[in-house]
Amino acid sequence: MPINLWWLSGALLAAALAGCAATQKQVPQVQQGLAEDGAKTVTVASESVLCSRTQCPVLAAAWTSAKAGQAVLTVGLPYQKAEVTGADFYLGGSQTVHVRSRSRAEAPALGFPATTFDVPLGLIDQIAYAPRSWLRVYTADGRSVDESLNSGDQRSRAVEAMSYFLTAVESASGRTIDTSGNRGGLLERLGGDKR
Repeated sequence: MPINLWWLSGALLAAALAGCAATQKQVPQVQQGLAEDGAKTVTVASESVLCSRTQCPVLAAAWTSAKAGQAVLTVGLPYQKAEVTGADFYLGGSQTVHVRSRSRAEAPALGFPATTFDVPLGLIDQIAYAPRSWLRVYTADGRSVDESLNSGDQRSRAVEAMSYFLTAVESASGRTIDTSGNRGGLLERLGGDKR
């Protein structure tokens, strides 16, 4: 009997450790640092959107206090060779944002095609908090892939990563970012959003 209890306690310990490891893996990898010029930086590792196929788009982001109102958004698409040329974000059912402005920043090494784009920090906020949102990723071979960011019932890992990223940007910048979601008000549409 003592051997069975020893085995059971060992199995329970292994299950508990596996549970802790799984929980730790679920937290997006956000890093804060300082650039050579002294600017504060924040990055979040790539995470996938909600997927129904193996070609599951991934998103990553980077920010620097040198350009506080801007972010570098990385869009990657595994299991194919064509370059990512752009993405459209359909946010909250009422707004579409076309992302085409390529960044000079290098994309993280993901092992598959990924492209960086300069975007307003407000877009990251909308990706993180807009309900019922999805994206379309375009590739150089003329194809596109559509997948959900937030179905309303389920939030993707990419959405979670963007919310953690924004929290780290707030911490690094010392200011609060409005996280009220997809605002889309007249002032914002006319360019009055000063973030």
